[in-house]
Amino acid sequence: MTERRKAKRRYRAPKREMAAAQTREAIVRAAKKLFEEHGWAGTTMNAVAEVAGVSAKTVEAVFGTKAALLRVAVEYAIRGDLDPVPMPQRARVECIEAAPDAAAMLRLHAAHLRTINARSARLAAAVEQASGADSDVAALWHEMNRNRTYAVRWAAETFLAKPGRRGGLRRRDVEAIFWVALDWGTYRTLTQHAGRTPDEVERWLRSYYQSALLP
Repeated sequence: MTERRKAKRRYRAPKREMAAAQTREAIVRAAKKLFEEHGWAGTTMNAVAEVAGVSAKTVEAVFGTKAALLRVAVEYAIRGDLDPVPMPQRARVECIEAAPDAAAMLRLHAAHLRTINARSARLAAAVEQASGADSDVAALWHEMNRNRTYAVRWAAETFLAKPGRRGGLRRRDVEAIFWVALDWGTYRTLTQHAGRTPDEVERWLRSYYQSALLP
């Protein structure tokens, strides 16, 4: 291989890559907003393009289908960014795992849930409502619940390995407590019907964990 070809292979365009990343995020943010406000049926690729300030062809070229765009919007809502690093490998989850005792682990977990559910609870409702109307959305909803099952089991296992927890707890009961905490419906009920702010939801979670899981 000639030196010229090697140089061509190594060539990168940072400005172009940055612009592409910004465009992608603008589209995903617009899609998240519209899916939350108008649901699956009420959101079109043209509307997403208009809110994002790009052409409909750009949206289709980047994401292909509306279902694929919804999937990325869900990942963005849960992770908080477009970085492909899975949630279990993220620093915040590692901090929860490294907590010195049960009380510290639960404080960190409550803060973690508050952040995730504030971003994703409304979008999760849109996915659930559309899961009966589209097979791709149904597959996405199934995957979201499978991931939530993993998160519940991980939280229970992490908690039960910590010192300072209430004695006599059964894993099955601990998982049930985390199911209530993780449920998007719990967050929506507390914020939309009980009038709690996100900060108040986090305090409620900490109190809930304290009464159910700690001495």
